[in-house]
Amino acid sequence: MEIAGFVGMSHTPSWDLSFDHRGPGEQFVAAVGEARSMVRDVACDVLVVFGPDHFRNFFFDVMPSFCIGSGEVRGFGDYSSPKGPLPGHPDLGRFVASRVMENGFDPAVSLNMSVDHGVTQAYAALAADAQVRLLPIMVNCAGGPMPSLRRCHDFGRAVGEAIRAFPSAGRALVVGSGGLSHSPPSASPFDLAVAEDMRDYAVNGRNRAAEFNALREMQSIERRKLGGTGPINEEWDRWFLQTLASHDLEPVLNLSADALLGEAGVGGQEVRAWIAAMGAWGAPVQSSTYDPTPTWITGMGCATAAAAPATKREAS
Repeated sequence: MEIAGFVGMSHTPSWDLSFDHRGPGEQFVAAVGEARSMVRDVACDVLVVFGPDHFRNFFFDVMPSFCIGSGEVRGFGDYSSPKGPLPGHPDLGRFVASRVMENGFDPAVSLNMSVDHGVTQAYAALAADAQVRLLPIMVNCAGGPMPSLRRCHDFGRAVGEAIRAFPSAGRALVVGSGGLSHSPPSASPFDLAVAEDMRDYAVNGRNRAAEFNALREMQSIERRKLGGTGPINEEWDRWFLQTLASHDLEPVLNLSADALLGEAGVGGQEVRAWIAAMGAWGAPVQSSTYDPTPTWITGMGCATAAAAPATKREAS
């Protein structure tokens, strides 16, 4: 199987997946629209989406560093993202899991994997109306002993090697979903500032996910009605995107979790998904757009690359 391209993109509760969006986030939405066209242009058969979970499906009763969806895939349905069965790729998932284990990695494997907007917003934005399958790979960005950025890159490289070794013909596109800089309230059970009820949910909340999600969605709607904003680090976001366009990822891979937290905030830990996808892609990004959007509480970025010639956007 060929890897035909790469997309890295932010996700946010504030976007309803409408492509005629006007106002804050407009440049980001336009850039994702171009990435959506690229998915069609490269005629990909499967999106391999690296993304986080936001305590809808994965909890600290057992929290893997990585989990590969190797069977049925279902969308949780939060924030206007797809709900219910999604077209997975079990054969590819099992093959990738087996190959990366041969190469020194020990991901969890799920034969009945539920994914929230951390994976499904990117999938829906890029390919939901096309006949494209989904291979989800959850990356722990929620807290505790998260995999280092270097480990994420190495893992992604092993995933990329496995995809290319898959014996069936086809074209994959690797996607990193998350970030850029933003800082929602921490929910990590290892954060001493987290309230005890939130800590208990992060560990034991598997049966309360629907209730938790309803509360979070209501809070998000109220914040937007009141014109709330969130802190972002525009300078760091632009540096990150510029580094992805270079031939040297070492400045990013050398960042510790604490350093990343200081620069990009709690939500910035999600750039692990981008870095894993970059490892799978194995080359610099070719184009990027940055749209600092405080009313969406996130620095919104979209970066792309394709094996075939693609129209380039200058970083804005």
